[in-house]
Amino acid sequence: MRFLLKLYPQAWRERYEEEMLAVLMEHKITPATVVDLLIGAFDAHLNDNGFAKGARFMRNQLRSGLVMTFCAFMVFGVGWGALQRITDPLPLFQAVNKLYPELGILHDTVFIVGCFAFLAFLISGLPIFFISIKRAFENKQKNVLILFWVALSCLLLFIFETAILANWNHISFVKHHFYAFFLSYLGVVVIELVTGAVSVSLTLARTEYQLRELRFMLIPEIILWLSMVISVICSIVLISFIAVFAPQLFNTQDVGSPMFITGLIGMAIGTLFASMGLKRGRIIRIN
Repeated sequence: MRFLLKLYPQAWRERYEEEMLAVLMEHKITPATVVDLLIGAFDAHLNDNGFAKGARFMRNQLRSGLVMTFCAFMVFGVGWGALQRITDPLPLFQAVNKLYPELGILHDTVFIVGCFAFLAFLISGLPIFFISIKRAFENKQKNVLILFWVALSCLLLFIFETAILANWNHISFVKHHFYAFFLSYLGVVVIELVTGAVSVSLTLARTEYQLRELRFMLIPEIILWLSMVISVICSIVLISFIAVFAPQLFNTQDVGSPMFITGLIGMAIGTLFASMGLKRGRIIRIN
C-alpha cells in the first residue's frame, strides 16, 4: 500500500505515512480500503495546507466523509427511484398484492424507509450547505458561489423539465414525439444530476467548517446510513419475491427487470460508499 500513499501530498506523508502504514499492516486490505485511500488522496490535495494542525486535519476528514456520504446517497436515490416503478401499472400490482400481501408490505417498507433516508439527508445536508453559501457570500469566495449557481441552475432546470413531462398530453410537440422527448429527458436529468452533485460536493469541500458544526452531522448521517441499509435489504427480498412469485410485475410500461436489478445494484453501491464515508468521518475522534 506504500505506492498508494505516494499519491498524498508531501506534507501529509511526512506527518502520517509511517503511522498509516503501521495501521494498514495490522488490517486486511480490501478493495474498499483501496478506494478509501484514493479518495483520501484526492481530499488531501484539496486541503494540503491543513496538515500542520491537528484540528484542521480532523475537519478535513469529517468534511470528506460528509461529501462521500452525500455522493453515495445520490447514487442510492437513483436506484431507489427506479424501484418505485414496480407498481406501474397499478391495477396489475394491486391484483398481485391481493394474492401476496407480503408484496405490498415489502414495497411500502422500501418506500417509507427510503423517505426516512431522504429526510435524514436533508437534515444533515441542508444546514451544512447553507453554511457554505453564507460564508461564501461573506468572504466573497467566487469559486464557491459559481458552484452554487451551477447547482441551483441544475435544480431549476430539472423542475422545469419535469413540469413539461407531467403535462406532456397538453403539449403537441411532446405528444407526437413522446419517446424521443422522454429519452432526452432522462439523458438531460442524468447530466444535471452529475453536474449538480459535483458542484455541491466541491462547494462543501472548499468551505472551512467548525468542528461543532460537523459534529452535529454525525447522528443524521448514522440515521441515513441505517435507513439505506434497511432499504437495500428489503429491496433484495422484494426483488427475489417478485422473481419467484410474480415475475409479471417486472414488465412495466417503459422498463423491465434489468432496470430494477440495476436500481438495486445502485442502491447497494450507494450504501457501501455511505458506509465508507461514515467510517471515514468517525475515524477522527473529536475531544
